[in-house]
Amino acid sequence: MTENSNTSGSGLGADVNESDAFNDLDVEKLLQVVRSSILYVVAIFAVAGTASYAFLRYTKPVYESESQLKLNIQNEAVILGVQNPLENSGVNSLSGEIELLKSNLFFSRVVEAINYNVSYHYYGNILTEERYRNSPFVVSYKLHNTGFFDRPIDIEIISESEFELSFEPAEQSGASRHKFGETISTPDYNLLIEKTENFAEDNGIGKYYFTINSESALISFFQSNVTVQPLNFSAKTIKISLRDFNKYKARDFVTAIDTLYLKYTTEEKNQAIEQKLSFLDEQLGITERKIEEYEDYFENFTIENRTTNIQTDLGRTIVLLQSLDSQRYDLQNKLTNIQMAQEQMDKGEPLLLANYNSRSLPEFISGSLTEYNKLFGEREVLLGSYNENTHAVSRMTQRLETLKKNVRGITEEYKENLVKALRELDVRRANLERNFVELPSMGTEFNKTRRFYNLQEEFYFSLIKSKAELEIAKAGTVQDFDILSPASLPTDPVHPKQLLIYGVGAVSGLLLSLLFVGLRYLLDNKISHQRELERLVSVPILGSIPVYKREKLLTTKLLVHKIPQSVISESLRSIRTNMDFLLNGGDQRVIAVTSTISGEGKTFVAVNLGGILAKTGQKVLVVDLDMRKPKIHLAFGREKDDKGMSTVLIGRDKFEDCVQTTEIEGLQYLGAGPIPPNPSELMLGERFDNFIKQASKKYDVVILDTPPVGLVTDGVIVMKKADLTLYVVRADYSRKIFLKTLQKLIKMNKFNNISVILNSVKILNKKGYGYGYGYGYGYGYYDEDHKGKAK
Repeated sequence: MTENSNTSGSGLGADVNESDAFNDLDVEKLLQVVRSSILYVVAIFAVAGTASYAFLRYTKPVYESESQLKLNIQNEAVILGVQNPLENSGVNSLSGEIELLKSNLFFSRVVEAINYNVSYHYYGNILTEERYRNSPFVVSYKLHNTGFFDRPIDIEIISESEFELSFEPAEQSGASRHKFGETISTPDYNLLIEKTENFAEDNGIGKYYFTINSESALISFFQSNVTVQPLNFSAKTIKISLRDFNKYKARDFVTAIDTLYLKYTTEEKNQAIEQKLSFLDEQLGITERKIEEYEDYFENFTIENRTTNIQTDLGRTIVLLQSLDSQRYDLQNKLTNIQMAQEQMDKGEPLLLANYNSRSLPEFISGSLTEYNKLFGEREVLLGSYNENTHAVSRMTQRLETLKKNVRGITEEYKENLVKALRELDVRRANLERNFVELPSMGTEFNKTRRFYNLQEEFYFSLIKSKAELEIAKAGTVQDFDILSPASLPTDPVHPKQLLIYGVGAVSGLLLSLLFVGLRYLLDNKISHQRELERLVSVPILGSIPVYKREKLLTTKLLVHKIPQSVISESLRSIRTNMDFLLNGGDQRVIAVTSTISGEGKTFVAVNLGGILAKTGQKVLVVDLDMRKPKIHLAFGREKDDKGMSTVLIGRDKFEDCVQTTEIEGLQYLGAGPIPPNPSELMLGERFDNFIKQASKKYDVVILDTPPVGLVTDGVIVMKKADLTLYVVRADYSRKIFLKTLQKLIKMNKFNNISVILNSVKILNKKGYGYGYGYGYGYGYYDEDHKGKAK
């Protein structure tokens, strides 16, 4: 036997894609989780189904009644060539009708028509039920206190003649007993409660409550539950729907809306026309009286003055004044235009030629202005490319200044002529105004009166025309709303939908089940079967040892000689055969058995594997190197000895004196001896190497039970000196993360002689004897021994 060197060997410790192996989906593990979760999945579906049933059972069904209306407008006035003035108004449009149906004004009319002042409800075991049109009693009331509107008042019918009335808060009224047909009078209300024909049909005895509904509460109810929407704008069709817990109530309310809508719209449209006609008649009377007054004035004026030429004189003078004003306005504009051009040239700005041309300036002036603007633009272009001190720019500037002086002279002369012409016009206008003032003042009054007369006459004709149009429209417009589909009596509720709720329950059950199984799969970080182990590690797997179920073992025991034909014994024989292939049939073999933590079964594997090897006639020595926590002696049913491996390594005893025999011939063991303070240092010493050499010569197989490598480093020291290391992993106990410790050991120490054994595997298909091994001591290594027993 030679110490394991830092050679790479056959690549067992080579780099592998560990993260992929640990993160890949393990289908077999997933199926195992699914099989173990079937009862939970069934329970989840049962809970989802029960929840769906409970929701349907204890949710009040909502029914929807609907009707369809078609808006028709037949305007006969258009045939007569008169346009209906209401034809394009919002009243006749489909959108306007929808807004009308949803308005508070319309709902207030509906509330008045439905006679739903009091609503009656029956108390069930869990839900309440409205007794619409089938209440065993009816309430007549007169309220003096508005605080009793929209307030539930409880009534418990005790017998056929008596009932008990109560409401909250109790300090205001409390409970009082009364008889049917008896008037109940208080300062707040007067109530009369009488039985109906429904009392005898269902006996009527029980707990009820009624509510006196205010108009605002009923309007709010309609706003919340009525839906009005267009079906087809081109066809002018409307759908009116209402939702309620009582299907008969929903149908009756929709019917009331349809009926009132037809009546309401007709009244509104006729009222609009009547109001306009009344206004026109009033205005016509006023206008006729004013026209008569003006006509009397003209008749008296002609008789008294015997002429009407004053109007002609005044008109001629006015025309002349208007002509002068027009000429003056034109001259003033030209003057302003010239002044503006001069100012712009003085500022060095370009001229707005469009303004000058539009003012009809003389051609010689507009031409000069155009030429100035052209030179100004050319100079700006040069300045964009050259400095203003350059020769080209200077020449252009000189030309522009020369032209500016010429234009200035021309415009000054033209401006003087304009000023002179304006003075002449002012003199002529002053003369005309003087002549106009000299005309008789009666001319002014006559003309003013004539103007007012013309306005009143035109307004009168307009009123006559509008009145005729309205009268024709009133006689010619036939408005008709066809009910395409009357209010329906719903048979199935719109909410909750039974199929939908059960479907949601089923989908919820499925999603929760998938989530539950997925979480169990993700949280299950323990190794459960050999194929999972093969996927996670890159080292050879010698085999699996089934779980032992005959009895619960609190400590390791040697079992193979007691149950030689068991599944455990057969699995160990298979491991022994696989070991021969790995060791190539060598005569002297040193085998280290280790694990990540305590409780994975390494001592059980070491002891029983030694027994299997001894059964073949080989001399086997099992050495307890777990000197911090020795257990080999317990497996053989012995007490702890005062000498053993620890005393051998310190040189106090020879190992031959410390070896103990067992029940199996050829199988011996060397206990750990007293617990030393420094196990690692002892195994690093020369005495340990000498012990390995001596034991290898005397025994065919030396099995070293090492400490867990995940807790202390002693095991790594032993593994380097072994020909073969058996790394024990316990099914459903060892975590997947432990295998990363194994991979880390292989990479860091270049181990190429490690194999894995899966211990305590559950057998799903029980065949043969069904024996196995399993015990529950210690997840920890020192002070956690007793915790493992509860796991």
